[in-house]
Amino acid sequence: MRTRHVAPAVLVLVMMVGMAPVARAQGRLGVGVILGEPTGIAWKYRLGGSEAVDGAIGLSPADRFRFHVDYLWEKRSFEETNLRLHYGVGIAVGVGDAEYVSLQRGDTYVLEERSLGFGLRGVVGLTYDFARSPFDAFIEIAPLVILSPAGGFGIDAAIGVRVYP
Repeated sequence: MRTRHVAPAVLVLVMMVGMAPVARAQGRLGVGVILGEPTGIAWKYRLGGSEAVDGAIGLSPADRFRFHVDYLWEKRSFEETNLRLHYGVGIAVGVGDAEYVSLQRGDTYVLEERSLGFGLRGVVGLTYDFARSPFDAFIEIAPLVILSPAGGFGIDAAIGVRVYP
């Protein structure tokens, strides 16, 4: 990731942490960082019970701007009470330069274009709540059906941490 993108990401994180008084009143909003696809700011809003909405905004490894939003269901499926399985569905949107390689009769062509991409995600992962702490950590994998600019399939993978101030 290019260093020119780090300062805006840090600024957004500081602004979101500045919303802590609102989050304290609700006790449900978590904000943190995510590494992977994308790398940037992660958030999660617990709806209550076993449902939540989460998302991330940042850059993909190819320096494309990316964000996604998922609707999640969470299950305590393990003996470890702080560990939860989460799964759900969502959308992903990306903007940036794309490179496509086309091979024709031994010749290689690289096509570059700036495009808006849109896809549907299915997500599955694990969330660990740290005992007596406002932090959680997560790891997830999300198969992606790309609908535009060209149809296809992809996979997102990420790890991260959030704080619930």
